[in-house]
Amino acid sequence: MAGGSVPIIAVTYVLAVVPLLLLCTNPCHKRIPKAVIYLYVAGFVLSALGWECWWTFGWVPPGQDVNHRRCPEDPSSCLSNQLLPPGINWIVTSLYDAGIVCMLGLWLVLQVWKKDVLLAMWNWKVFVVFLVWFVGQNLIVELLISGQISGAEDVNENEIFVSWAPLSPIGPHWNPSIKVIGEARLSVQNQIPWLLMTPLFYACCIAVYRRQHHQSKDDDDDEDDDDDDSKPTEQRMKETVLREEIKTAAIATNHSVDPESNASNGSEHPTATV
Repeated sequence: MAGGSVPIIAVTYVLAVVPLLLLCTNPCHKRIPKAVIYLYVAGFVLSALGWECWWTFGWVPPGQDVNHRRCPEDPSSCLSNQLLPPGINWIVTSLYDAGIVCMLGLWLVLQVWKKDVLLAMWNWKVFVVFLVWFVGQNLIVELLISGQISGAEDVNENEIFVSWAPLSPIGPHWNPSIKVIGEARLSVQNQIPWLLMTPLFYACCIAVYRRQHHQSKDDDDDEDDDDDDSKPTEQRMKETVLREEIKTAAIATNHSVDPESNASNGSEHPTATV
């Protein structure tokens, strides 16, 4: 995701920074679980290394960097390139992918099934929800900013190339597209990354939540073991105190024997006289 006009660039900055600020301030409000933070980082890394860096810098020829795709005639004087230069573009777009796309997708899944569904190995219904959201939002984004993604509208689209990327393996050599609304286009190459991102991010969700579940279970087992270890000591202490109380009570009973009982005992065993 990237913006070509000033309003779109401004919205891109806001949508990228707000989730990051929420995560950075989490030690203060503590409303975001650790699992969500881990998945946010996973979404950022997957999108940055999967395609955003490659598309931003045009690493694989004939791929072009984002500046030339925005303003093919004069990239240096383009306001969009000045507001969102390549060195910042890949960070902002990756933050958007992680904070808006991935986190909202996770939120949708957790609203429907709760986190227990992510403890299973695979659920096709969950996969479909992720897929529909990931690809659906990308279609909308491409329709809004297709002039920047595919090149300026007054330039032949055959002269604009987006670089090959690990999550965009078909490269620019075969990239069919169709016009949908006016000059807005939908291309195959721009949809491939989110198609491949869906199973990867879903697998990360399963791994993170299963790991968190096992850690919680181990912690509970450790607490139970500690309780079991402490029980014998506590029991011995109670038994010791009880024995002392019984001993004290027995001594007190011996000292309080009735004198008449002693006298009767003496009459039963008279002393012999000489």
